[in-house]
Amino acid sequence: MEEPRYLQADLAFRGGGHTVRLRLAPAALGVEVEAHGTVDQWRGEFDAAFIEELTHKTGNFKQFGVFCSMLESALMQSSESVSLELLTYADLEALRCRKVGAMPRPPPSTASPLNAKRYLILVYSVEFDRIHYPLPLPYAGRPDPAALHRLVRELREELARLRAQGRDDGRDAEIRHLQDGRGNLSSPRILQLAEVKASERRLQQRVKSLTAELASCKRGHRTPVGTASRPQERRSASRESRRGGQGRPPSRSPSPAGSRLPRFDPTAFVRARQQRQEAGLKK
Repeated sequence: MEEPRYLQADLAFRGGGHTVRLRLAPAALGVEVEAHGTVDQWRGEFDAAFIEELTHKTGNFKQFGVFCSMLESALMQSSESVSLELLTYADLEALRCRKVGAMPRPPPSTASPLNAKRYLILVYSVEFDRIHYPLPLPYAGRPDPAALHRLVRELREELARLRAQGRDDGRDAEIRHLQDGRGNLSSPRILQLAEVKASERRLQQRVKSLTAELASCKRGHRTPVGTASRPQERRSASRESRRGGQGRPPSRSPSPAGSRLPRFDPTAFVRARQQRQEAGLKK
């Protein structure tokens, strides 16, 4: 029997940041949404028959496996054709009425359980249409702080035990080990273990990014010793030379070649003497 897979991602909806968790099994789908600000949680469990009937009502039928793949792509944001939205009952009614062109219904009373529900919408964008697959999520309350602290302590003990055993066959192997019963943890605890591992991975990536950014900043502000003032000194010396040269001709140093005597040329000497003799005869 194929083991379920657990996925988690932080997404920004209109109501703020939320954490979305999925449990993908061969014939069942589990969805949990948690608000970052209030820690409110909404959960839903859906079998394959419910999902396929839901897609059939929208006019764009999808098999259960295909729907789960679309949902995973939307959560991981790996495809532009699918996305996720989180709506209240009033938001969903307004969307339905706008799509069919009907007048909106009056909102339910504040005491109605419909107000507490949330709907995780899988939006499938095709060439000329957008199909919305709503997954209803009843309100599940807020986690008990005492239970969370106890769970965190148990997870830390379990992680320490796994590391002490020298298990290095990857995160998936650890989760399979726990699912087999050897770790004596139930499915929610396995899910929390996967979340802890994912959080550790994100923190490590953040540390690497900050370290690289810090090194880049250091390289950008580092100046070689003794070179920073040279352009300034050259510009200052150039200005001083221009100021000093105004109003008086520049002094030229005698060229060493100008002080040398010309070399004696016998041919030129004979030619000059003949020219003088011919000039005397003419006179």
